[in-house]
Amino acid sequence: MFHETVHGPVHAVAEWLRANGIDPQDVPIDSDITIGTEPFGGARHIRYSALLRNELGHLHHDPATGRAAVEARTALLVVEAPENVKIAEESRAVATR
Repeated sequence: MFHETVHGPVHAVAEWLRANGIDPQDVPIDSDITIGTEPFGGARHIRYSALLRNELGHLHHDPATGRAAVEARTALLVVEAPENVKIAEESRAVATR
C-alpha cells in the first residue's frame, strides 16, 4: 500500500482532490498533477490524468501501452492545496517580440 506520492501523503492528496470534485480513485498514484490558468481566461484549474473506466466501472485497458487507459482532464481549483501537498504551478508562456 502506498503512503506517499510525489505530491505528498496519499491521504492528504486524496482529501484535496475530493475537495476539488475529483475522485482520487480515478487518479493514478504516479499521475502528474499541475495547477494552471491557460486557456481558461485566468481561472485557476487542476490538470491531471484520469483512469478510464467502462460502464461497469472496470478499468479500460490500453492495448498500445499494456496499462490502464488514461485521459487528460481539468477541474476548477476550488480549494488550495494544503501545506503538505506539493502541486506544481504551470508557468505562463511569455510573449516576445
